[in-house]
Amino acid sequence: MAARRLYIALSFFLVFLSMEIHTVLAQGNNNGNGNEGNNNGNGNGGNGNGNDNKGNNNGNGNGGDGNGNGNRGSNNGNGNGKKPPYDAATTNYDVLPKLPRSGQERVFCKARGACQYRTLTCPAQCPERKPKKNEKQKGCFIDCSSKCEVTCKWRKPKCNGYGSLCYDPRFIGGDGVMFYFHGAKGRDFAIVSDENLHINAHFIGTRPVGRTRDFTWVQALSIMFDSHTLIIAAKRIPHWDNNVDALIVKWDGETIEIPTDGEAEYKLHDRERVTTIERTDDLNTIRVTVDGLVEMDIRVTPIGEQETKIHNYQIPEDDSFAHLETQFRFFNLSDFVEGILGKTYRPGYVSPVKKGVPMPMMGGEDKYQTPSFYSSSCKVCRFQRPSAVAKI
Repeated sequence: MAARRLYIALSFFLVFLSMEIHTVLAQGNNNGNGNEGNNNGNGNGGNGNGNDNKGNNNGNGNGGDGNGNGNRGSNNGNGNGKKPPYDAATTNYDVLPKLPRSGQERVFCKARGACQYRTLTCPAQCPERKPKKNEKQKGCFIDCSSKCEVTCKWRKPKCNGYGSLCYDPRFIGGDGVMFYFHGAKGRDFAIVSDENLHINAHFIGTRPVGRTRDFTWVQALSIMFDSHTLIIAAKRIPHWDNNVDALIVKWDGETIEIPTDGEAEYKLHDRERVTTIERTDDLNTIRVTVDGLVEMDIRVTPIGEQETKIHNYQIPEDDSFAHLETQFRFFNLSDFVEGILGKTYRPGYVSPVKKGVPMPMMGGEDKYQTPSFYSSSCKVCRFQRPSAVAKI
């Protein structure tokens, strides 16, 4: 009888030991899959850290997958309910030679997933990714993510689309509601402020005699993220000329020139993400993509004579009031995003503007005004630099 009890106790001990070994092995399997090859998961009490050569791709295994993906040291997987940062699978491809007869562009997809190692070809209706005649031809949009598709789209801002900011500032929010925000000439306002992204708009304007407020337009955008500041602005043009490029682009205070030939793009790589600025027309129209944060279609345009007559802007003869028309597409905004435009992307947001009137007005100048064009400080702003602020 005693021998039988000893046998049972020994059996339970062996089962328990095997479970412990299995648990330790499981805790060590949260591997960070990095392009640099050595992102191993460490079984140190369940944290499942996937560390790449740079040591910063940590996947936290709290209740989930805990996979750290080591592409350029930036794709950290969190298993604690948060979405992982943007994976640029959409544009992770190599460009192949065009089809000889039709000139349709092709790419070879490299992103992990259903589209990996597949070749995608642009449709005949939009054979090029970057057509030169942007105003008349749609571009081919290639998506090597799990969607694995090609589509034809316009490569210019849609002033009637979601996330647009055009005219005498007229917004269409993430909720689809149109509203105006007049602000004041010479002032700066936060249009988006979130944990990892802040965008200010600089307003220009004029106030004709007898008016109680300014006519205003957005002349420049200051896009702040990580430790960087990207400026997109319209030059002051006394007399508008369609053959003159009126765009100004600055990266951390340094003016950069966007090429007009080849891929017609300028890429900025750093440890966190890639920023791409590409021309979508020969002059005055660009697309800005900040991986994981925002994509913007931007065009510089003047105040036209017809516009001036209709609204009685009384624009001075020596200023065309060149300004920006922009459409934003955001990635991974938090549920508490702020800003004139940003808050319209909150879950359950209900617009306070009066519907059914020609010019529904959004207030809040006092909440969203910033001390300067380069400041992310306002009464409700949320963005804070992770390191030293770039000086412009």
